[in-house]
Amino acid sequence: MGPLEQAKSALIRQFDALATTDLQASIVHLQTKVESDVDLLAWMKGQSVYPQFYLRFRDEAKTVAAVGKVRSFSDVNLAQQFIQEHDFPLVGGLQFQGESQFILPQVLIEQQNSETVVSVFVETDKLDSAKVVLNTFEKMTALLPLNQLTIESVEPKANQGMWCDWVNQALNRIRQGELTKLVLANETVFRIHGELSGKDFLAASQAKNSGCYHFLWADNAQNCFVGSTPERLFVRDNRQLFTEALAGTAPVSDNPSENNERANWLLNDEKNLNENWLVVEDISQNISHLVEQISVDDVALKPLRKVHLIRKMQAKLTALCTDADLLKAIHPTAAVSGLPQQQAKKALTEIETFDRSWYAGTLGLMTQNLSEFCVTIRSAFIEENQVRVFAGAGIVEGSQPVE
Repeated sequence: MGPLEQAKSALIRQFDALATTDLQASIVHLQTKVESDVDLLAWMKGQSVYPQFYLRFRDEAKTVAAVGKVRSFSDVNLAQQFIQEHDFPLVGGLQFQGESQFILPQVLIEQQNSETVVSVFVETDKLDSAKVVLNTFEKMTALLPLNQLTIESVEPKANQGMWCDWVNQALNRIRQGELTKLVLANETVFRIHGELSGKDFLAASQAKNSGCYHFLWADNAQNCFVGSTPERLFVRDNRQLFTEALAGTAPVSDNPSENNERANWLLNDEKNLNENWLVVEDISQNISHLVEQISVDDVALKPLRKVHLIRKMQAKLTALCTDADLLKAIHPTAAVSGLPQQQAKKALTEIETFDRSWYAGTLGLMTQNLSEFCVTIRSAFIEENQVRVFAGAGIVEGSQPVE
């Protein structure tokens, strides 16, 4: 019997035991553990229950996958209140402009260090219908390579002329003193021939992009949002906060000597150092009312496909600070929106001609004691016969629309 079959049998026994139990709580938490790894993307591909959520963490061997929903929250404050009352985990996050979407899933699988923990959350007045979620629980569908797909057309939302106009609009606002930085983005639609699974797409990205969070959010079977991002929004461990400023970039090549030169240049380039420090200042200012103390590490390098400047930050949170407070204060950072934060968000809605939705938003896991969220850049919407991707550029005084 495989690990998923073992888990299913244990959970069915727990379901059956509920029938003879005097249940007081409105939601019951069933849980079992198996000492084995499971390919959670292949598992999710085999499931027909939605919504679906997936997050592979950046700095530890930990992956979370979830399907279905018992409760959903479109208000982050109500999500926070639910956690404080029930001590159950929620998955989800905030879209770029701040719209919230959190769920208590029907099934949550947490995998860490070759141990897989399966949780099922059940509303006590829906025991019979809730058990249906286990019917195909053990089903997995093989992940496939992407080499059967062909691209039929590529269409950017903004062509070169429109992009230049967007940049000039941003520069005008900067010169007028409304903004000091604006992070514009362009959406490009790739129309494809062939069927594309978001799980296959993300599996291919995971294989190539190390040092990243890997995420998936799908409301239904027709489309999903996926990505591989190097950027953390924050981690909260009880009252200890960990966040970072990831900004400032230099290209890398296959030449180690050349890469060392570029890295040394980046560590000493005034423009990139200043861009990184602006993000530090923005985060520090936005959370100042939520912390008792804050510290900032020296600038360092984070090598990915390009090399980036990173400053790690730590803070001791006030006793009453919640994840809802942190999400509203930190998101979106200056690295994906601009400065000042609120004016930049407003300017982007007036200049860009598309809805960012989850692009440059945040997704993660929220519990009473421990929470972690990533910034959803390097992302794509996988839809029927098309893929929508995004690329952003920070505009400051002196930026040129076309080089």
